[in-house]
Amino acid sequence: MHISTTPNHTYKTQLHQISAKSQKQNSKTTTKNCKTKKRTKNAGTKKTPNFEEKLLESIDDGLAVLGESTKQIVYFHLEKTFKIERENIPYRIEEFTDILENIFGTGAKIIEIQIMKSLFKKFRYSIKNYSKQNNLSFIEYVAAVKQEKKKRENKEKQSN
Repeated sequence: MHISTTPNHTYKTQLHQISAKSQKQNSKTTTKNCKTKKRTKNAGTKKTPNFEEKLLESIDDGLAVLGESTKQIVYFHLEKTFKIERENIPYRIEEFTDILENIFGTGAKIIEIQIMKSLFKKFRYSIKNYSKQNNLSFIEYVAAVKQEKKKRENKEKQSN
């Protein structure tokens, strides 16, 4: 038992000890689970990331401009308040955009620009390709990149 005092109060704290046996069991289970995950992750052929995975990485990059802790707060807020888990954002991009604008106001545009820069870089696209289309919204840019990716994949399939 630990007793601490302040000028007006005395606090008693009792900590429960974890047995050495249960600590060893937890350690073995964790190690076993990590090894299993590594084997499963590395098994099979190399998988190329799909559009949604790259979009999610780009969203991470865009939110990282705010700092790591703020990025985590945004994800927490999305999940708890708006019931959008991080992994589902690419499938609910319109809602995500509305929420960003709701949270950050006009500052959301800066985050959207960072996300688009990252997305263009991941797919090795030039923003010049899209300059012909004036005033595209964030959602339209995402759709355009997705469409371009499909076109490139179809060309690659036809050439093979």
